[in-house]
Amino acid sequence: MTARLYQFVGNKEAAPENLGENFAAAQTLPELSLDLLEQFFERLSPEDKIQVLRHKIVPVASLPHVTLYAAAGEQRLQDARDAGKRIIGQINPQDLRFTIRRKLGAELLNKATHHLRIRQPASSAFRRITDLQRFWFALMVLVFVVAWATLDGFYFNAALSFLCGGFFLAVIGLRLLCLLTETLKKSTPPNQNDDELPIYTVLVPLFREIRVLDQLVRSMTKLNYPEAKLDIKLILEETDTPMQRAVAALVLPECFDVIVVPAGKPQTKPRALNYALQFARGQLLTIYDAEDIPEPLQLRKAAAEFASAPAELACLQAELAFYNANENWLTRQFTVEYATLFKLILPGLATQRLPILLGGTSNHFRVSILRDLGAWDPFNVTEDADLGMRLARAGFKIATLDSITYEEANPAFGNWLQQRARWLKGFLQTWLVHMRNPILLSKDVGFDGFWATQAMTLGLVVSALFHPFLLGHSVYLLLSGALALQAVSLPMTVLAGLNIAVLCAGYALSIFAGYVALRRKHIHGWWLVLATMPIYWMLMSLAGWLALWQFIFTPFHWNKTRHGLSRFQQHQTKH
Repeated sequence: MTARLYQFVGNKEAAPENLGENFAAAQTLPELSLDLLEQFFERLSPEDKIQVLRHKIVPVASLPHVTLYAAAGEQRLQDARDAGKRIIGQINPQDLRFTIRRKLGAELLNKATHHLRIRQPASSAFRRITDLQRFWFALMVLVFVVAWATLDGFYFNAALSFLCGGFFLAVIGLRLLCLLTETLKKSTPPNQNDDELPIYTVLVPLFREIRVLDQLVRSMTKLNYPEAKLDIKLILEETDTPMQRAVAALVLPECFDVIVVPAGKPQTKPRALNYALQFARGQLLTIYDAEDIPEPLQLRKAAAEFASAPAELACLQAELAFYNANENWLTRQFTVEYATLFKLILPGLATQRLPILLGGTSNHFRVSILRDLGAWDPFNVTEDADLGMRLARAGFKIATLDSITYEEANPAFGNWLQQRARWLKGFLQTWLVHMRNPILLSKDVGFDGFWATQAMTLGLVVSALFHPFLLGHSVYLLLSGALALQAVSLPMTVLAGLNIAVLCAGYALSIFAGYVALRRKHIHGWWLVLATMPIYWMLMSLAGWLALWQFIFTPFHWNKTRHGLSRFQQHQTKH
């Protein structure tokens, strides 16, 4: 190998101790051949692999008192020199990507897919239901069947309404708590100079996103952050050849890095994120979806917040809003829903130190904590919600960030239905994972956190599934006079009346919460939108039943959300 090294540097008489000095001063560094690069990869230690993946620096020889390196790209060459490393060669970035894929691809993919499942099996959704959970569900089904067969129909319906009403009340109570919580105004942390800023990794998973590619690149290049400290990863799937061609046709700044995830199952966003995380060189990290347009100062704001916050702050969630909010009725309903979530619920939960189910984009992390926690679960289709729960259970804090990322509100019903079904399926997966040991969950997050978890996960799923049936039952009781005609006991009459009261309270509180949230976003006059919110909830029931079907038969299938459907985005692209 030493002979090959001398041949590579072109000076067989050069003394080993002088190699680094000779070539550090050279104007043009020799380039490693692909064959030689693959040979160097054969000798990489685990620590060397981390350096190669994150910093694109390959050790080519270990001599007495000195290690010699080659680096890919001008910026990585400069970074290595600044770090005091002896650089004697350069690497073609495409050759490095090819060699990483050829020599380390299987190892990286296996870790991205199975690391959490192997290291923390209790935290992975790979196993949908435990044996103990199967026992309890079977017992519940048995009780349900016996009650249906033995109880009078009215009593059975009233009892079922009472049980489901408990979940409705949990969701209502959570909204009410957030409405009544006074969010404390945070002081603005001091701005940092460019040399004080940490390296920031931005992960952007792309799968069949050609329509919004130009918009994405524009929004990423407008980020107000030193380019030398930006580490933007465009994450492509091996099976998505058109996307690879579209990205290859772009001329990207050096802070962009293209990562192709090898084919495999499950083909999910969290698996792609886990794969790319192994290449991340930043101390801080965020995720943007393909259609996202973050405020240019968002990374600087997040970096300042982390710098002034205690170490227990692990994540900052930026606000998500829509650039096509007023496109049609569906986008307006989506806007009310997101306004309620990001202007009321998340700030309220953060103030109360309750668990927060993260949004799938614009969440900013300390990378060290993210890696220690096992990153994302590839088998959970709402990996963001699950990660928020795991952060809370580990004792870390999540806060909101005063910055907005603009997205595309889903303007097409079929696309919206598939997206919402995936979310509800993921909430059910998250509930099942974290309820494997309810006592331990209660100890981790406290009684109030336990209650909030039920409301945000299973509560939303049950509400979506059974809301139309309970509404129909309530209308029947009111219009048919069944309460007056049936010879029922007073307690059962009270329970039926409470069912109606819960539904009315749920409608009123949700509409009022939407009104307050819209006011905070300075949106006025959407009275018809607020009045028709119950219709939107009926549509959510369709998504709920689709989610349940998919959870049973295709638990790890990722319903792909198509982007670039908005007339606004298409107009932007044309101009």
